Amino acid sequence: MSNKKKYMLEVIFNKLKKTSKNINLEKEEFTKFINFLINDN
Repeated sequence: MSNKKKYMLEVIFNKLKKTSKNINLEKEEFTKFINFLINDN
């Protein structure tokens, strides 16, 4: 995974964690989900 992609995932993940108390995401699950959305054709 590229550094830019890792950085963007980090930013989005942190923002979600801070703004939404109801979302209980694990970082690894979140990363897999985003990769699925990006790579799914």
